[in-house]
Amino acid sequence: MNTPGKITLRMLSLCAALCLPLSTMAETISAEDAAFVAATVPVPSPPLRLSAHPEIRADVFKLLGYARGSYTQGNTLIARQVLDSMYSLDDITRTMLPDGRSVLASIDAGTHGARRAAMLFDPQRKLLALGLVNGHCQAATGDAAPACLPPTHAVLTVFLPPGAEDEMAAPLLVWARQLPTMLAQAAQEQRQSIAAVEYITTRPGQPGWEPRDVPPGFSASLLHLLLPNAELNSSSSGGKIVTPAGLAGLPMRTPTEAAEAGDEPMPDADITLRSYADFHWVLNTYAKLAKGAQVKGHDDKVVFTGNDTSGRYTVTLREPNKDDGVFITVASWREK
Repeated sequence: MNTPGKITLRMLSLCAALCLPLSTMAETISAEDAAFVAATVPVPSPPLRLSAHPEIRADVFKLLGYARGSYTQGNTLIARQVLDSMYSLDDITRTMLPDGRSVLASIDAGTHGARRAAMLFDPQRKLLALGLVNGHCQAATGDAAPACLPPTHAVLTVFLPPGAEDEMAAPLLVWARQLPTMLAQAAQEQRQSIAAVEYITTRPGQPGWEPRDVPPGFSASLLHLLLPNAELNSSSSGGKIVTPAGLAGLPMRTPTEAAEAGDEPMPDADITLRSYADFHWVLNTYAKLAKGAQVKGHDDKVVFTGNDTSGRYTVTLREPNKDDGVFITVASWREK
């Protein structure tokens, strides 16, 4: 989501700011931070966490799309990492800036705020940028814990839409320096500090899966039923799991699933995607994509059943809860 040249240039500009005389820098930061803190107020606990709020989720995915990266977790959906970092229901703050912009922020309570995220809005509530305090965590290998930078060398990652200037997100740098209560009480030598700031230009239109993710035997005539704005969750072919890789080769159905299926033959292939869009939006989208199919179900599970030139297919939509998104399973049975 960025180029080496762009990162180098941006880090140099950060170095120039940090290399001010200490007295000047201390005066500037203390005044700026004090004004930011004075303009920050707690937000009463809403019915939903920010991570589950439909408008917040829509804003996050509109900016970040379904790209993956390594920030609070290794090679994971970036939007999911941001949402998880504002998961707390009791630690939400809003800062109103003099120019009408605002910063809405929350934390991952499980890390006492070591992982936290903030959204910068314009006066009309358009999302301008996202900030994520993280440890550049890499995916764990085997039973090992994920490798993350120490708290004294945390990173502030600022996500900007294409064409935006880095300086526009300056309030997020001030926000990141304000430590949540539990972190501020840590010993000085262990206290979290922002050691680097990086600016990432997002690519929101990047698909969440690739053609190579489609399992063998899946009918090409059904590819239009696979939403590009969704991430790959799992796939099966010929009665065996294809992805995730750790389960590859295992039976497609568990004994319980096989019992529930009864005489229903296993599909030749299926693929499950996950969308974080509103369930009713996904439902209405498939009402158009699977036009002519029979529809059964309601609330959190709906099944479309139809036929095309290759054979029979089903599209199953499930929303177990508001945090985990909508699971979309497209299964195909070829005509024999």
